[in-house]
This record gives sequence, C-alpha cells and structure tokens, in this order.
Amino acid sequence: KVDSPLCTLLEYLFLFYCIIIATIYANDKDQKNDFLSIAGIKFEIIENGESNRRLVWIHGDEKTAELLIRKHLKKNSGTAYLINNIEREVVVNGFLLDPNRIFTNDGAKRNIIKLNNNVSKLELNKTLELISNDREAFFESISPPDGGLLIALHNNIRNYSIKNEIPLSTEVSLKNNNHPDHHNFFICTNREDYNLLKKSPFNVVLQDKIIENDDGSLSWYALKKNVRFINIETRLGYLTTQSKMLKYVNENLF
Repeated sequence: KVDSPLCTLLEYLFLFYCIIIATIYANDKDQKNDFLSIAGIKFEIIENGESNRRLVWIHGDEKTAELLIRKHLKKNSGTAYLINNIEREVVVNGFLLDPNRIFTNDGAKRNIIKLNNNVSKLELNKTLELISNDREAFFESISPPDGGLLIALHNNIRNYSIKNEIPLSTEVSLKNNNHPDHHNFFICTNREDYNLLKKSPFNVVLQDKIIENDDGSLSWYALKKNVRFINIETRLGYLTTQSKMLKYVNENLF
C-alpha cells in the first residue's frame, strides 16, 4: 500500500510541530538535565523526582515519542534518556549506525555493514570495540532500580507493525490487527507484565525467550540482563494513543 501525498505532507507537518514543541520543553529549566554517552552517542538526561521508571527515546526521527516523554515528565516522576540527534541513524567512528542495534556486537556489525559501503575489517572492529567498551556501563546507567521498569518509546512511519514481531514472540494478544491499529502495540519481556497488558485495549506481544542472532536492540539486551522492559510502539503522530498506552502502564504496572 502506497501512502498518499496528503498523508506524507501531514506527517512532515507533524514532525515540524513536534520539533518546535520539543525544543520548548528542552529549554525548560524546571527539570534537571545532564548527558550520558555510549561510543560518542549522546543522550540527554531529564530527571523529575524519584521513580522506578526509566524512559528511553532512542531514534531521533521519532518525534511523537520525544514530545510525549518531555510532556510526561513535566507532571510525573521519573528519569528519561533522550538521544541528542535529529536523524534515525547516528555516526560512530565515521560510520552510520542505528542506535537501537548497538546492544550486541553481532547486531551492530550487521547494521554497520548494511548502512556503509566498503567498511574495512580494521575500522569495523575498531568501531565495535568503541561500542563494546561503553555498553555495560551505559546500560547500567539507564537501568531502573531492582524490579523497576525500563520503558522505550518508539514511532513507526511505514511498513513496520506488530506483524514483524509476532514470529519472535512467545505469546500474542491481538485486539485490532487492521490498519492503522496494527502499528500500535506493546512489546514486553516479563510474563507478569504481559498478563496485565493483555487486559488493556491495546495489542501486546511477549518476548521472554532469547533468540539466536537477535538484531542488537535494547529489548533483547534487557531480557538477557533480566530487566523488565516495555516498548510502547505507535504510528508517528499518534500522540493521543501513545499517551493512553503510557498512562495504562503507569496505572497498572508497578
């Protein structure tokens, strides 16, 4: 299915709106701001009080998620880690890389080769070493207190949907698999969380079993580290839907 020119225009207009609003929130002085980095990839830290929630925004082009996190932390306690980037990919050691593929060397390696032409073995290994040296400390920094929740917020624009995740999942709860609702769903790594989330009006998949050759994303790394992880995934621009999903998590998972 090809998106109409009107839909594309509306998506870009919404992106522009999100950039303006996010900039306003970023310049707000009421919250404590600092920075954290992994292999030179910088994340802005926003803290508002104490909470067992840690929020992560990892793709710079997914502006609905950023806007929601900044808005959420104006009224709710928690700590957020927001990538300091406006594009989807980042640059590490001169090479393009998806920042949600850095959590295993194999995932990062495949992604670097995919996005860059003529990468020498020497430069590839050097880049992987830079990431590997920082990975453990970075994850420890963004991890919640014991028993807490690590929540990533993502947006999708084109073909990605819950259908991509079903083959990787242990269990699935589908409320609406039609367009556009199949773009809006939870991914969780904890069965107790899944049992609560499947009572929600939203789609949810459980991924609590390690798979071979995972893509190096944060969700699989959190599973390996036995950290409760939830991805709140929605269509780009679906701020109301993503807000309701985050609200459900905060009101029903502890």
